[in-house]
Amino acid sequence: MILELEAYQVIGILLTIAGSVWGAGKAFFARFDAALRERDDSLEQAITNLSEQMQKQTDEVRKVEKDLLLLKAELPEKYLPRADFNRTFTVVEAKLDRLYELIKT
Repeated sequence: MILELEAYQVIGILLTIAGSVWGAGKAFFARFDAALRERDDSLEQAITNLSEQMQKQTDEVRKVEKDLLLLKAELPEKYLPRADFNRTFTVVEAKLDRLYELIKT
């Protein structure tokens, strides 16, 4: 079986084949591009969420540091160290012992 084609028919077939390949390639790359854009959007959203979480944690850390500094400032005013209490109590006991000795004699 011999197929005889005119030049315009050969050109038409080649254009049809080339157009089909080009259309399939365009569809493939369009789908690939859409998948990449979707992935980029999801990554951008994840980065935004992570950035917001880090900002919240940074604010919480700053609040804890501020509270700690306030505690350090208030601590000497409100609480007496154990060594100071022992020293003061020893002085009071010594005075009471002297008073007892004075009253006894």
